This record gives sequence, C-alpha cells and structure tokens, in this order.
Amino acid sequence: MRQTLSVAICVIVSLVLLAIGTRYIHPHWILATLYSLQLHAAAACVVAMIVALVVKRHFVTWLLFATALLFTCHAVLMSREFAEPATAGDAGAPTFRLLSFNILNSNYANAEDITRTILSSGADLVNIMEAAPLRVHMEELAEIYPYRVGCGVVVRDCDQLMLSRVPIDAPTVRTLSDIFPDRFILARVAIAGTVINFAGIHTTKPYFDNFHSLELNRAALAITETTGPLLLSGDFNASSLAPNMRRFLRVTQLRTGSWEPATWPIRAGAFGVPIDHVYARAPLKIKSVTRLADAQGSNHYGLIAEIAITGPAQ
Repeated sequence: MRQTLSVAICVIVSLVLLAIGTRYIHPHWILATLYSLQLHAAAACVVAMIVALVVKRHFVTWLLFATALLFTCHAVLMSREFAEPATAGDAGAPTFRLLSFNILNSNYANAEDITRTILSSGADLVNIMEAAPLRVHMEELAEIYPYRVGCGVVVRDCDQLMLSRVPIDAPTVRTLSDIFPDRFILARVAIAGTVINFAGIHTTKPYFDNFHSLELNRAALAITETTGPLLLSGDFNASSLAPNMRRFLRVTQLRTGSWEPATWPIRAGAFGVPIDHVYARAPLKIKSVTRLADAQGSNHYGLIAEIAITGPAQ
C-alpha cells in the first residue's frame, strides 16, 4: 500500500514537473496557464513529494523533490527579476495614484457601489475593464474625472474605459486581435509637469491558441513607439511568470513594484494569482500596489497603485 501510494504521487508530480519544464525548452500555448501558475504548481509538488518521502524514501522521490524545489525557487526569482520599486532615495519625488479594475461586464448590480469606490479612491488616473455597467454613471464620474476615453468618447463601447482628472491628449484605441475589439488605449497626460504615456489593456485568455502572445506583441510595438515615462495597467489574464509576459516586459522595459498582489480567483484571496498588473517605465517607479479590499461582485480584485515620478523624461 505504501509503495503504491508513493508511486502514484511520483507519477502525478513527474507529469506536472515535465509540463512546467517545457517552458525552458519550447513553451506552448496549451500550457500557458500552467506557466502562470508555476509558483503554485511547483510548491504543491514540493508538498506532495514531502508526503511521498514520508511514505517511502527512494532515489526517484528525492530527485523529484529536488526538481520541484528548484522550480519553486526559480519562480520566486523570476517574480523578482523585473521588480524596480521606488526606494528611500525617491521619497521626495512627486507621486500620483492609479486605480485599475476589471469590474466584469455583467456586474450591473454593483455598478453604483463601484462608482462610489472610483470617486472616493483618490486616484488621478483610472483604468476600468469590462466597464459596460458604468455607462449610466458617466455624468456622476465626470464630476471628478471630466476627461475620458471610452463609453462614447473616441470609441463608442464601454469595454475599455480610461478616466482622468487631467486632460487626456492624443488618445488612440487599438484592437489587438480578432477576439475582442478596442481593448488597448494609449494616451498622454501631464502630471506634476511631466508628460506621461498612460495605457490600459485587457488581453484575451492565454489558452485561446496564440492570440495572447499576438496581442502582447502588438501592444509592445505600440509601447516601443513611445518615448519617456509610461504607465500600463490592466487585466493580462496571465502572471508575470509566463514566458510571453516576461518577453513583453523585457522588450518594453516595463517594471513591476516590489510585489504583485494576487487578484484572481477572488475565493483564493492572498493565495490567488496576480493576473492584473501595474507596470511602469522609467523614470516612473511603483511606490506601492495594493488590492481593493472588496471585489464588489467582480471575479477580479481591483488594484490601487502609488506611482513616483523619480526624474525627468529619459
């Protein structure tokens, strides 16, 4: 019985580790979700192998345990590779606040509460995805955020919505793939005397063929055409561990804060996956990113980010 249990655990763990390991040889979109979950999956394998070692020790169990531990540690290291938060030396830099939230297209019952959350957030810039429930609240939102893209301004629909306290200059809306239209907004805003490229994005699910990578590539092209500070936020449906996400960050020179809070699924709380992101390009640095305490009927948690302008545009 002990032998059977140990073998069963080893077989299951070896299959999971083999699937994770494909990322280091030739990543495939079929396993894209698992790549985003590498930290969770590898850590679960470590726990499983501890159980297997307690049941019956063998060379194979030790080998699988070491491999699972290696993949777990590498996931932690990868999550830190693009971290470039504001430091103590940036304490005197001017700051502004961003709210980014996928509110869920069918979430009409909580639209009024979400509107109040936005208005009371203190955010200077707001990026809302699946914003259709807010269409009837545009006048109310305009009292604090008189400038917007989406919901009848530049683009007619409310799928992607950008709100701002300060004027929005040269807004462009792009369709990144044939799955969903108009899910990338890029504009310029001036805050504390600095012109900032401000972008919002909502990518499709990573298991829809290669569309996720295609959308990231097209977004990267748009971003690399800009110069100077840039702030990008949105629902990427993937963690920063995914190979195509890492390539996207490398190409665009975008950086994360000190740690990315989990945003999905909401039932997992702090043990979920950070698939909603706030990324910044120098001289912007992310001072902090925190999760909204209440998902307010959405299947994602929203994010509030404090952004520091640490120097002149480069």
